[in-house]
Amino acid sequence: MNSNSNSDNSSVSVVVLGCGFGGVEVATELRKRSKSKSGKRIDITMIDRRTRFDYQAANPEILSGKVTPADISADLYSFANRIDAEFINDEVVDIDFSEKEVKTRTGTIPVPYDYLVIAVGGEQAFFGIPGAEERSHCINTLEGAVKTKEALDELEPGNSNSAMTIAVIGAGLTGVEVAGELVESRSDVRVCLVERMPRILPAFPAPDIASFVTRRLMDRGVEILTGLAVEEVKDNEIVLSGQHGHRHRLPYDILIWTAGLKPGRLLERLKLPKVRGWIRVDPYLRVDGMSDVFAVGDNAYFEYDGIRSGQNVEEAEREGKIAAVNIIRTVKGDKLKRYKPKNTIQNPRAIISLGGNTAVIYACGRAFTIFGFGYKLKKFIEHRYMRRFRA
Repeated sequence: MNSNSNSDNSSVSVVVLGCGFGGVEVATELRKRSKSKSGKRIDITMIDRRTRFDYQAANPEILSGKVTPADISADLYSFANRIDAEFINDEVVDIDFSEKEVKTRTGTIPVPYDYLVIAVGGEQAFFGIPGAEERSHCINTLEGAVKTKEALDELEPGNSNSAMTIAVIGAGLTGVEVAGELVESRSDVRVCLVERMPRILPAFPAPDIASFVTRRLMDRGVEILTGLAVEEVKDNEIVLSGQHGHRHRLPYDILIWTAGLKPGRLLERLKLPKVRGWIRVDPYLRVDGMSDVFAVGDNAYFEYDGIRSGQNVEEAEREGKIAAVNIIRTVKGDKLKRYKPKNTIQNPRAIISLGGNTAVIYACGRAFTIFGFGYKLKKFIEHRYMRRFRA
């Protein structure tokens, strides 16, 4: 063991980078299992530049006012204290894998580890489109969702006869949910959902779900523009390009960007095996070629036998749990457990809110639209999850 690691043979130091769904699950499962199964004390350190966990899946409902920031967030200091862990509020700037140390922006002393879990997620991608980042609102963080809500609340009808326009760029799961919440809460505005692919929800292989959601959103007043890519974002105007290079111009009052995810700045700096910028992991969720570093959640690229884990909450939680299991098994010298993804790129599943307290369940290649059940199930999952922070 390196001199900078925990030299006390009766304890093992695990450092978790990132306190989203994956990181929280790692820490929770480690503490639960270490009490009876590891044989050694597990010292857990959690590091995040935020001080609060936010239930990101509910961020679209911030825009309609159905939930408040307090409803879907929790203090990380309190959570860490509850599971007998240490929380450090700082930004990770580098990792020395040979010395087994994590370097933070304001910390004067590096944080040593015996085992490391990287769960820092991703960041909003703007694909280098001129003006997109500077002129867009984003809801991929709670802070961003709150700022977007404030901008919406400030939006007042002008003197023009035409309705104000909110443009939502990207018609994946988040974009669809944002459009649904907007059209429910703002009957005084025009909501346009823009997607560069030929249909909405392009990540879902079955076209039936896209057709159903398209009809439902259009019936409620959402304008859906597909097959149009954003070329440039100007003040109050989006330049779109369609088939054969035809250009379209979409005026807007507020632009909400939900298109794409990219690896964050930390991942860009780390010299680790990657696929398209995401950390490649082995069947046990260890970083490829490493025995003491794991990666889970959106920042991990897991593919086995042609099946790739999806970048979603369910997979982040499941990966976090198995990573914790395998750390405990490594400490004990036991055989590691292979990870088996369920919510995959090839066969995704989701509960998609459409506004109006309705949702469609997509699983096994089919859409299920039992009246009222989908939304109630989604809220039940949210409330049950948040209880871990309230006890």
